Amino acid sequence: TSFAGEVALPGGKAEEGDADDAATALREAKEEIGLDPTLVTVVSSLEHFLSKHLLVVVPVVGILSDIQAFKPVLDVDEVDDIFDVPLEMFLKDERRRSEEREWMGQAFTLHHFDYEKGDKTYVIWGLTAGILIHAASVVYQRPPDFAERRVQFNLPKCSKEPSPMP
Repeated sequence: TSFAGEVALPGGKAEEGDADDAATALREAKEEIGLDPTLVTVVSSLEHFLSKHLLVVVPVVGILSDIQAFKPVLDVDEVDDIFDVPLEMFLKDERRRSEEREWMGQAFTLHHFDYEKGDKTYVIWGLTAGILIHAASVVYQRPPDFAERRVQFNLPKCSKEPSPMP
């Protein structure tokens, strides 16, 4: 794949049978890591991001009701490993490096987070880090402890608004 060796969130392009962004996210998570969609309650779609390949990325946030019921089954053609990370880590300045970059005429901060789990060190950076920083900010209702400068584009809004929670 074009992202070989990189840390990424499950996801992919919408297919014709997908009802909405949440359906795409759930289908992709099932295909890539074996996440049973019935274990997930989708709570929101976040602000859209633009990838370096100029693809609009719609982060979908869900709650896994019973982590013990999740039995990962990895698509070996797409996924080498699966691991979890405390979301709050993406608001802290610890284990974070950054560099200033420019893209399409806009300055932005590229964040790298180093995360150790067992005997492995994972580097979470770029688009994945940006999505997780934003998700953590929404969940914890606070900005990160560091300056976050993102590229701003007028991206299309969701075609369908998520339904209110009962």
